Amino acid sequence: MLLSARLELLLSLPQSVWVIVASAKGSTPRDVGASMIVTPDQVFDTIGGGHLELKAIEFAREQLANERCEATVRHFPLGPSLGQCCGGHTSLLFAPCGKEKRAMLEAMRVQAAQGEAVAFSTSLDTGEPISVPLANDAWHIAIFGAGHVGKALVNVLANLPCQITWIDAREAEFPAMLPHNVTALASDDPASEVSRLPANSQVLVLTHSHAIDLEICFALLKRDDFAYCGLIGSHTKAATFRRRFEQRAVPDAAIARIICPIGSISSAAEHRKHPGVIAISVAADLVARRGASAKQNSSATP
Repeated sequence: MLLSARLELLLSLPQSVWVIVASAKGSTPRDVGASMIVTPDQVFDTIGGGHLELKAIEFAREQLANERCEATVRHFPLGPSLGQCCGGHTSLLFAPCGKEKRAMLEAMRVQAAQGEAVAFSTSLDTGEPISVPLANDAWHIAIFGAGHVGKALVNVLANLPCQITWIDAREAEFPAMLPHNVTALASDDPASEVSRLPANSQVLVLTHSHAIDLEICFALLKRDDFAYCGLIGSHTKAATFRRRFEQRAVPDAAIARIICPIGSISSAAEHRKHPGVIAISVAADLVARRGASAKQNSSATP
């Protein structure tokens, strides 16, 4: 769940405890800033599962039952006592989020929606201040096409911490119910929606029409700020589109930005044309590319 969506959820809940990884040393399930929301009868997101998460949920619900308002930190060695073999140490911040926190949460929600750095800052039950930076690396994926592959992709990608814009000219193709992080957009001219997409988006082009795919790709090539541009199709389709690009005098460097075929599974793999296989293949590729980009950006930071 994206940070802005998580904050919106917190604002909508009458009772909840925000459990945030405040420190992580050695091998731990999640890094600092990862979090989950606990209510008396529900849990949203995860801090890594296992016995650690069960203990955290149990303690958070004790806070709710006792109507505790103060935030507190608990330390957990991830060894035999917790039935976990990670071997590291993690500290969890338990922050009850009642009415008294609404103004702070709303301010944080606005920061997160604007892509700013966000930290959860409060006073602990010991009187000490604490501030934990929260992960707010917006991940936006645009999917052009609501056919079988588009539907399979949304089913897979909706489980990731990303925001999806799903675009098709055929409004009837969209399901009646959509995951919380998916926005369906019916457009008579899908290519015109390219200019409205956020920078650093990962874009997938897989409509029912080669002609529509081509116009979307031309629109994409007019921008140079996307993280990924993928076109579904075979090597033959890639060659045909390349000729079309060259006819319009598109530079080779720009053409190379359109990836076709898409996905990480070899074209020789069995069942490679099944929508579900394509969806898993593409999702794995997007996650790997995103991870590589984050590592590259981190190593480039002085």
